[in-house]
This record gives sequence, C-alpha cells and structure tokens, in this order.
Amino acid sequence: MGTATTTEVRTGFGAAILLGIGDDDNVACVAEHDAATEGEARRWIEQALPTAAMPDWVHRRPHGTAGAFLFAVYTEGIRVHDGPGESRWENYPDDAPEHTADLIDGAVRWWPRADTQR
Repeated sequence: MGTATTTEVRTGFGAAILLGIGDDDNVACVAEHDAATEGEARRWIEQALPTAAMPDWVHRRPHGTAGAFLFAVYTEGIRVHDGPGESRWENYPDDAPEHTADLIDGAVRWWPRADTQR
C-alpha cells in the first residue's frame, strides 16, 4: 500500500458554497474557490451565492427542496495537494475564524456581522 506525498501547499482563503438539509449544517459542497485574500473570498461568495443552484438530486428527493438550504463559508488556511486530483483544505492557524454567509431574501448576510470582522 503506497502513501501519498504532499506535492504543493498553497496559503490563502478557502471559500465554499455548501448545501444543508434540515438540522445538518453541511451535507454537500456545491462550489469551492481558493482565494489569495480575505476580500477576494468574500467577493466570490457575494457573487456566487445568489446564483448558486441546488444539485439535481435535491430536487428528486421525496420532499424536493423542502428543508434544503445553501450557505457559504470562508476561512484562512492552506490547500494541501496530496497527489493527482487529491487535495484538502486545512484551517491555518488551527483556530482561524470561520465566516459564514446566508442568503436571506436575495441578499447575502454575514455571520458574524461584517462590522465585527477585521
């Protein structure tokens, strides 16, 4: 059995649009973006979240999109590439704050509020 070796590490901010259903905060990832700066991560979310679509399989559920929601998150960290087509995002530092956005009445709302962030 072989072991993966890290071939590249990139620092920055990882942003993602995620799907939640019911009480589950994260069922699936809809889209991801690696950003060089916090501002770039926020801008990507503010542009992508309002136009993001539920995956087709959500519409095919017995109750369709009932209870399903999209939200976004970004955090500072590193993208570690373990091999061809394999990578993972790791918060760095380990206690890097996670910033969350919801889409409410067509507008992106940040948690914690934007005026409390750096």
